[in-house]
Amino acid sequence: MKKQILILFLTVLSACKQESKIKNPNGIWTETDLTELNTIVSKFDQILTAEYKTDSIKKVYLEYSNYVFKNNASPILNGMEKLSSDLKKYSVFDKIWWKYSNSDSEHFNLKTDSNYQKYLTEIGKSSDFVKDYADRFNSASDLQPSVIAGFAKNIENIDLTDINNRLIFAIHYLTLINR
Repeated sequence: MKKQILILFLTVLSACKQESKIKNPNGIWTETDLTELNTIVSKFDQILTAEYKTDSIKKVYLEYSNYVFKNNASPILNGMEKLSSDLKKYSVFDKIWWKYSNSDSEHFNLKTDSNYQKYLTEIGKSSDFVKDYADRFNSASDLQPSVIAGFAKNIENIDLTDINNRLIFAIHYLTLINR
């Protein structure tokens, strides 16, 4: 009996801590890609929670976004430069971004006609916020100032406990600080 109660308790506990998985509509991502995408979100979560000194994922994402909206700038928090550098080594990098260089530094921007663009379109089927974001990105083939401002202003309209939304958030801001 004690064993059954312990198993039941552990099952309930793990269900409470479980969070959604990164969606893989139509097999857009490989298993390696999914592992790397999870790493991106995890590291971005850690950077924000360390900066804002709270474990509330929703609160840290909203605080970062509020700063961007009020100051019209994306702060480069402690750890973001290392994460940006690490991204270039990931196999998923070329499925999301393209690199370019100027005189003394290397930058990256979102790639058009990419797996990431397909991912946004698929995720947008169940989220008006992501659909609008994907449509605007697809039509301009870039993150225009109005898209950037709209993203920061309206971020409270999505579920930030969903790892897919946090992935989009992380990719969005990592792109902005590296272009």
